[in-house]
Amino acid sequence: KKMIKGEIIFLFTPLLPSTSVGTLDFRTIIEPMRSKEKNVHFFLSKCTGVNFEKKSITAREEDDKGEFEISYDKLIIAVGAASNTFNIPGVVENAFFLKELNHARLIRQHIIKNFERASLPSRSTREKRRLLHFVVVGGGPTGVEFAGELSDFFWGDVNKYFPDVPVNEVKITLIEASKSILGSFDKDLVSKMMKNITKQGIYVRTETVVKEVKEESIVLSDGSEIPCGMVVWSTGVAPRKFINDLDIPKTKNGRIIVDEFLRVKGVPGVYSLGDCAEIAGNPLPLLAQVANQQGKYLGKALKMEKPKPFQFKFMGLMVYSGNHKSALDLNNFKGYGFTSWILWRSAYLNGIGSLRNKMQVPFGWLRAILFGRDVTSF
Repeated sequence: KKMIKGEIIFLFTPLLPSTSVGTLDFRTIIEPMRSKEKNVHFFLSKCTGVNFEKKSITAREEDDKGEFEISYDKLIIAVGAASNTFNIPGVVENAFFLKELNHARLIRQHIIKNFERASLPSRSTREKRRLLHFVVVGGGPTGVEFAGELSDFFWGDVNKYFPDVPVNEVKITLIEASKSILGSFDKDLVSKMMKNITKQGIYVRTETVVKEVKEESIVLSDGSEIPCGMVVWSTGVAPRKFINDLDIPKTKNGRIIVDEFLRVKGVPGVYSLGDCAEIAGNPLPLLAQVANQQGKYLGKALKMEKPKPFQFKFMGLMVYSGNHKSALDLNNFKGYGFTSWILWRSAYLNGIGSLRNKMQVPFGWLRAILFGRDVTSF
C-alpha cells in the first residue's frame, strides 16, 4: 500500500472553525498520516499526473526539487476539492479560505493583528471601524459556524484581552447569494437560528453577490463598496487542478464520474471518492460523511471478489451558530438550542480519530470556558 499526500497530517475539518478563533488548539484536530502498519508507505509529495495505460503515477517532492514515478495495481483518487472563487477578482489575493489547517492559522493571526491595530491610539475611528468589520462570504455550514465562533470570541474574550478596543465597533457580516443561509437545512430550524444569529450581532445579507474583493473592502453587485478588515471566503468547492488535468470522464462540474462500486468509468483499476467524484445517476451531497462512508466501503470492497454496490446512509446535518446553540437536522430528530449544542459536540468528539485527541478536545473546550480562548499569534 502506498499513499501520496502533500501534507503529513490528516485534518478533522468539522472543528476547523474552532481553531481559527482559539477555542481549540490546532494539534487537537490533526492526526499523523504515517501509519504504524508495516505495509503502508507514505510519500510527502504532490501527485502531478497519472498514466493510466502504464498504470503509473508521477509525483513531485514538496519543495519541487525532485520528481519520481510509482506504479500501481489499483489506484484510489481522493484529493477532495478546492474553494470555489467563481473567478471573482481579488478573492485569491485578498480573501482568506477555511479548508486547511494553515488557513485557520492565518485567519487567527489576522484577527489578532486587527485587534492589536485597533487598540493603537494612532488609528482613527474610521480606520478602527474598518479593522473591526469581519465579512464572511458564504452562508453554508462552514461560513455560519465560523461566524458563530467569531461572535463567541468577540463577546466572550475581547474585553479581557483588548480593553482598548471599542467593542461597539466590532461587526460581523455574513453574505449569502441565495435567498437563505443553510439552504439544505429545515426552514423552521433556519428561522430559529436567524433570530439567535441576529441577537449575537451578526448581520446577515441574503441575495447579495460579491463582485470584487479589494485589500480593504468588498464591492457588491449593486455597486456599493463596504470597508472591512477581513474577508473569509466559504462559497462551495471547485475541482483541483490535478483533477482538471486528468484525461478521464467527468461531469459538467469537473468531478470524476464513477459507478456504484466507485470505479472510474472506462478506466480499469482506478477508483475515486469524496468531493472529487460523483456516482453516475446518483449525485450525493458534498459532505464529509459521504467521503467517510465511501472510504470505509472501498476499504472492504477491494478485499472482496463480488462486493455490493455502495449505498449512502444519510446521518443528518449539524451546524453551530454561536452562543452555545446548534441546529440538528436528523432523520428522526430536529432541534435547535443548548441541548442540540451538547449533541453536536458529542457527535464531533465521537468522530475524532485517536484516543489522544478524544481526550484533548474536551480539555480544550473546558480551558476556553475557564480561562478564555487562546489569542496567541504565531
